[in-house]
This record gives sequence, structure tokens and C-alpha cells, in this order.
Amino acid sequence: MKPSLNPRLVNDPFGDPGIYIDFLYEKRGILFDVGNISALSTSDLIKASHVFVSHTHIDHFVGFDQLLRVNFGREKTIRFFGPENFIRNVEGKLAGFTWNLVDRYDESLTIEVAEVLPGLIRRATFKAIEQFQRSCEKEETFLETQPLWEEPSLKVYTAILEHRVPCLGFALVENRHLNIRKDKLESRKFIPGRWLNELKTMINEGAPNDSTISVPVGNSAEFVTESFTLNELKEELVQISPGQKIAYITDTVFQEGNNEKIVELVKDADKFFCESPFIAEEKERGKERRHLTSRQAGTLARRAQVKKLIPFHFSPKHFERKNQLYREAEEAFTGLDLQPAD
Repeated sequence: MKPSLNPRLVNDPFGDPGIYIDFLYEKRGILFDVGNISALSTSDLIKASHVFVSHTHIDHFVGFDQLLRVNFGREKTIRFFGPENFIRNVEGKLAGFTWNLVDRYDESLTIEVAEVLPGLIRRATFKAIEQFQRSCEKEETFLETQPLWEEPSLKVYTAILEHRVPCLGFALVENRHLNIRKDKLESRKFIPGRWLNELKTMINEGAPNDSTISVPVGNSAEFVTESFTLNELKEELVQISPGQKIAYITDTVFQEGNNEKIVELVKDADKFFCESPFIAEEKERGKERRHLTSRQAGTLARRAQVKKLIPFHFSPKHFERKNQLYREAEEAFTGLDLQPAD
């Protein structure tokens, strides 16, 4: 079955880190990090609904201005998530521009910002119509076992990692896919309608199998309503397939405590985007800079039993050693290279 989410690197592995997740059946996208995003189309940026920022070093956050420019003047809300002090970072960006003419726009952009701290999440809102002044501030308790963001089709989880500043890792977990068999609808003369959404909701929420649903049977001109159990309809009409898990880790160090957080967050991911700036022999340099080596990225992927590892964020000084970075990461991932990663 064709996946409904298509994640891709924003830039080549030597460029600013970030991935864009395209929703194939919706006019919507999600961004992990906003460094240099000039490779994304205007359409991609307009579709962006949520932005998850690992930290605000320039190569992860410089694209905020471009995203703002494209979406300014549109009636929409963009939700941003980042680490400690992220609200202040966004506020500083917005304060760098003059907003005296915003009242002349018929449509107003709203930016909702959440920053993650140990045991706590802070929220604030910035509205164009209010010249992007901070408002609606609040605090909530937050555990890393909870979803950072949740909606009917997916959840996004996070972990606070170490990069000499707090740096967030992310994992998007898509709910299972519920697909209705059109051939069975037609053969049973079931008329499509709101009851199909009710059926999907009941399955997702784990309703009892003996729950009943009213179904119109016949045709639009002449039909009767019959009751069927949830189990009957599920067995006959619904194809259930697992959703994707997409994980993103960048700018962090290979060390005890940190590694366990990463493995727990990305475990069993279908696609694991993991930074790999340094070659295997540079583990001391990686420790000093708080970055991963290729071997360490592969080792984490193997421990987490992910299905596919996608290394990125290569150091530009290794431009001629691109294949080595890929090879070392893959060998550690597949178990061909079992040398210590630390």
C-alpha cells in the first residue's frame, strides 16, 4: 500500500540539516528544522502547518524568515516547537521587522510557539494583526513519554538531547491506515456516507466489537437503513495496515544517557534520519563538538532496530569522503562493523 507520508531531506547531506514531510493526500507538509530552505518550493512552504526545531543554531533556524515571508498575509496558523528559550528566539526574529501596516491586510497569520523543558512545556502566541506581540502565555506539565503534538492521524514525540545546549530529537508516529474496500461497498449496496467516518473512529478508539452502526443500503433514490456490528463491518470492509514512523536526530553526542534516549525515541522507525558529520576515526572530535560519527549513527540505528538509516549533515570538509561516511554508517547499522562506537 502506498504510504501517505513522504519524508525527504531539504538539502543534500552536506547542506543545512532538515527534512520536509509531504502529506500525499492532503495539501499539507511538516518541517523538521528550518535552516537554509531555499530548495523548497513556495508551494511546500505554504503547505507547512507544523515546524519542529531541534535548536536555534543558525543552520537549523535561519530559514524562519523565508517561511514567514511566504506565509505572511495568509489566514492560517503555523505551530512551532523548539527547546528551552525558543519562545524568546521566535520573538526576537519577529521583533526584527516593522509591522505598522498589518491592519491593512484582510487575512492574518498566527504563529503558535511551544518550548520544551524538563517536565514542562511553555506556550505563547504571536498574531500578525497584533503586530506579533506575545500573547496567550501558559505553562503545562510535560513528560517526554507524552506526545509533543497529537491529532487523529499521527503523534509527534520528542526527547531533550545534549549539544551543549538542549537539542530536541523527534519521532513522528503515524496511526494505522484504515482503508475501505470499495468493491465490498458496491457488492453489498452500502451507500457511502458519514457512517464510514464513524466506523473508522470506532476502530481507532477501540470500541467494543458488538457496537452497532446504522448503514444505508440500496441506492440514493431508494434505500433502507440496517444495523451491523462493528466486527461485521470491520471484517468485511476494512483493510488495516500500519502507519509509518519517521525519526529525526541531529546535533548531539554519543554518550551514556543520551544514547538511551535516542534509541527509545527512534525505536523501530521505518525511516531514521540521523546526523553523521564525522568519519569513524574522529570520535574524539565528535565528542568535543557534540556531534555523531558515521559509526555512531549506524550503531544507534542498529540498537534501535530501525528499518532504514538515512545519514545526513555531513561535515563539508569530508566532501571527497561522502561514500566513506555512507559505508561506515551502513556497516555499523548492518553489523558488518562491530568495532566500539564510543
